[in-house]
Formats: sequence, structure tokens, C-alpha cells
Amino acid sequence: MKGLCECEIIAQSEISPGVVRTLLTGPEIANEAKPGQFVNVQVARTTTDPLLRRPFSVHAVYPDQGVYSLLYVMVGRGTALLNKIQPGDYVSVVGPLGRGFDLGDSPDAEHIVIAGGCGAAPLHFLCDDLCNKWGCEKVKVLTGGRSKNAVLCEAEFRSHGVDVAVSTDDGTYGHHGVVTELLQRYLDNDAQRTTHNAQRPFRIYSCGPHAMMREVARICAEAGVHDVQLSLENNMACGIGVCTGCVQKIKGPMKNDKSGQNWHYERVCKDGPVFNAEDIIWE
Repeated sequence: MKGLCECEIIAQSEISPGVVRTLLTGPEIANEAKPGQFVNVQVARTTTDPLLRRPFSVHAVYPDQGVYSLLYVMVGRGTALLNKIQPGDYVSVVGPLGRGFDLGDSPDAEHIVIAGGCGAAPLHFLCDDLCNKWGCEKVKVLTGGRSKNAVLCEAEFRSHGVDVAVSTDDGTYGHHGVVTELLQRYLDNDAQRTTHNAQRPFRIYSCGPHAMMREVARICAEAGVHDVQLSLENNMACGIGVCTGCVQKIKGPMKNDKSGQNWHYERVCKDGPVFNAEDIIWE
């Protein structure tokens, strides 16, 4: 199978209650992966229990060392099995898979990264690439979680030198509210600053709960921001586009058609997981 490799587990570390970072060898993945792509991991040595591999976003890559990392919340049997694998053991991995983020070609754009909970995992990798391509001064991160312990990768984001704003649903850290409120406030303030000037072009990138990304899409549409990319987290089975178990309803080429018939399904694992927000039909 193309992209199939045996990757050694280098380290397993719990960075927050119930949140694990796994470091693995894998020169092909470390060199070829793009932000937003994922890998499919066989979380046990047996191929029948569990039957299906588990998808994990690529969290960071270290090409010079041939190493990459995954970041995940311990929920379900698959993540529990992966966490039990000891350093020095090997796992079967397929990847990198899927379509990642487009970093654009405009040196004038401001890049806003919006993370919700474990949605921070692929956005850490994205932030690396954005800083390398455009400079960290053009990147802003808005990150949130249910509580302080659920806000992930803040230190990593700040280590780049990017501007970071934090929110928590329960008010235990940062802004008391949801992360999309930070986005709304930022776009509103920018609109006021640029009333008599040309508005700066924005590129928006987001990953997190479905409801959060739907709200990101709504806020951006109302603000006239069109370059909005969302990394969807639909449940995947095969991870390679065969089973069609992760499909998402997408608008057809005539996006303003009011008939309700101009749409089709696309596979999140193969055609995504990153989609343009304006193409998604939310249900």
C-alpha cells in the first residue's frame, strides 16, 4: 500500500489531563506531510481487533530528524490502545492522507488561526508553516476550550512569537466565552479601524467542534471574508475514500442556485479534510 510504513514510537507524554502527545519516527511522513493532512494508525498489533485503523492529524513534523508527532484526547478504545504502546515498539501507519491547508500567495494577507479544543492539533503544524512562509507577525491565533486544561498548544503557539488570544467556556482562563466571540470582536475592530482605508485581506483557518466551525463560517460570511478554510472532523472508517462513510454535503458549481438541488457529497478523508467554508452545506 502506498504510504504504508512501520513507525517506531519514540515517546508518549501526557501534556494535559487526558491529552497525549505521541512522537514517532517516519521520514516519509515527516518530509511529505502538509498542514491539515492526517495519518491512519493501526493501534494494535492484531489486524482484526480493532478492525479499523484510527485517523490522527499530523501535529508537528521534524524533517531533519525524520520524526513527527500526533496529539489526541484520550477518548474511546482506539486512543487508549495507542497510548499503551511502549517507546521502542512499532505501529503500522498509512499517510500522509487527505488535502491540507492552502497558505495562499499574497504577502499582504493576515492569517487568523482559530482552534477549538483538540482542533489545535493540526493547527500547530499549520502555524509552523505560516510563520516559515509569511512571518509570525502576520499570524494571529485564537484558541479556546471548555476550561483552562482544555486549551491546547498555547505555549507552542506563543513560542513562535505569534499573537495569541485565549477563551474558555467556564471563564477559568482568558476571555469568558466561546472562541468565536474573539473572532467576531477582532473582525469588528478591524472593520472600524479600516472604515476610511482599504481593508486588509484575511485568510482564516479553523479546526474544532462542528458547531464552532459553522459559527466561524457564519461570522466570516457576514464580515465579507471569503478565504476561510475549515478542517472537518467527520467520523472516518477506511481513511482512503473507499467506504464513503465520512461524506460531507458540498455545494455544486452554481453556488447561488436556490433550487436546493445543486449539491453533491464529497469524502472528508479524500477530498478534505480541509474545505472552503463557502462550499459546505451545514445540516
